[in-house]
Amino acid sequence: MPNDSIATSVPHARRGLPERESPWRGQERLGADPGSDELVQHLVQALVRRVGELAGPHRVARKPLLDMTELGMRCLLVPVAPKVDEVLSPREREIARMVGLGYTNRSIAGVLEISLYTVSAHMRRIFTKLDVGSRAAMVAALSDNPDLYVAD
Repeated sequence: MPNDSIATSVPHARRGLPERESPWRGQERLGADPGSDELVQHLVQALVRRVGELAGPHRVARKPLLDMTELGMRCLLVPVAPKVDEVLSPREREIARMVGLGYTNRSIAGVLEISLYTVSAHMRRIFTKLDVGSRAAMVAALSDNPDLYVAD
């Protein structure tokens, strides 16, 4: 009586099916640009998503999520700060810029001709969006982002 487990491990070619050509065989792959390879792009996207899931939502901003060497190539995944335009509204950017320049909430309210309560509300939203708890932490989080100081 033949063993069924052996029959299932036999390659396709041995069962009479044509063997699929491997995408890594052949001269057309030598010297190809990995960045333009669709399979490589999908694998990298999947890797980045999974590492992000493992790191969780409260990961340290600039700490590498992955740092390893494989086949003589270093793979380093470091989160990048999103552009201020993607996170903050135009008014929030304006207020964050003024805080970075040393304005108090009261002086911001006076310059922008809005209430102190409105400035405080904007500050709370900025803190929430940047996941910070103080003005100093907000300025530090935005300090290396040149988009903050570019005129709209």
